[in-house]
Amino acid sequence: MRNEVRAQGFIRRHGLLAALTLIIVIHAVDRLAIVILLEDIKADLLLSDAQLGILSGFAFVALYVAAGIPMAFISDRSNRSRTIGFALTAMGGMTMLCGMAQNFLQLVAARCGLGISASPCVPAAHSIIADVYPPAQRTTALSVTESGFFIGSFLGLWLCGWIATDHGWRIAFFAIGMLPLLLGLSALAWMRDPARSLRDERAQLGFRDTMRKIVGVRQVRWYVAGSAFAVFASAAMMTWLPALMIRSYGMTRTEAGGLIGAINGVGGLILTIVVGVVADRLARRDARWNLWIPALLFAASAPFAALAFLSYTPFALISCFAVAACMITACSAPIISYSQQITPPNVHAMVTASIFLVFNLAGYGLAPLAVGALSDHLARTGQAEQSLQLALLYLTAPSLVIAAVLVFIGGRFGDDTRAARQEN
Repeated sequence: MRNEVRAQGFIRRHGLLAALTLIIVIHAVDRLAIVILLEDIKADLLLSDAQLGILSGFAFVALYVAAGIPMAFISDRSNRSRTIGFALTAMGGMTMLCGMAQNFLQLVAARCGLGISASPCVPAAHSIIADVYPPAQRTTALSVTESGFFIGSFLGLWLCGWIATDHGWRIAFFAIGMLPLLLGLSALAWMRDPARSLRDERAQLGFRDTMRKIVGVRQVRWYVAGSAFAVFASAAMMTWLPALMIRSYGMTRTEAGGLIGAINGVGGLILTIVVGVVADRLARRDARWNLWIPALLFAASAPFAALAFLSYTPFALISCFAVAACMITACSAPIISYSQQITPPNVHAMVTASIFLVFNLAGYGLAPLAVGALSDHLARTGQAEQSLQLALLYLTAPSLVIAAVLVFIGGRFGDDTRAARQEN
């Protein structure tokens, strides 16, 4: 009887993990699809690189992070599965509205709406994982869901590039908008919220106390600031590399999206899971390995980022980019896992939302705009043919070096997971 209950718990737990991973896949598809469509949108709506940077980054991120904190606060106190279902349904509608936009402002408004609707998904998913997986297995579980980002980036780049080639960028938005719409309705119908920790139910904190609890942990300030520099570099490369390949190397949308998505997607998926498993094993001795591993990977990725944009052949550029991008994004699961281990269970969704607020503002909000603006500036100074590649070179590798230093400093503090467990 006991074995049967364990088997049912095993199936239910991993089935829920698979569902959450699929949600992250669709979340990534709709979020990143615009990247492969930038050149088409630029030609159709007559936009500058800076405007494309706003569309691909700040227009989405500004509302994503603004809504993320209150949405996560609600997720810590309500039915997370329903929150995810409603969010996905709204995402589908907003993605379709992107395809209906007739000018820059309309497309900005649709991207802002997409940012609001997407904001609860990841914090709620991470909160659910924290309730169904013990700390010793949590980094591995989070790495599985994070691998969905790579699958989604591959599908988004390849699928949208393929659809846009034959039917145009507007139809591409309509097609991918159907995915979260259908998944959201399915989640509302069948997905059930797991039981929360009893301590979580008894000790709900107010908004100020919740934020004070998170920011008050000294490691958080260092490793979140450092990781934000790494996200900046990753977002810059992910956003602008397809446009660079199309603009400077004559690739089609389908070729650029499929190649970049496949290399980054497959490599990132494998490395993310490997890093999660290794981090779980090493963290049994010292939880700070969840920070030391990212610091090492950020440092190792910097030279590859520099080599990518010092190269002038598509093969060298793509290969170096793939190594750097996979190393950076594989670090998300250990950092989130460590954050959940050093904070009480009643703030887990807020922990993810707070970290993602910084990551998204510094990374996906600022990076596309910074690269686009620097590219426009370099083009005006007579370097038009190489402006985008030089902008990426100047802004990515130095950011990764800073990231490695700050995260390493955060990892030098004492292991606060024991005190957190006693408090919880």
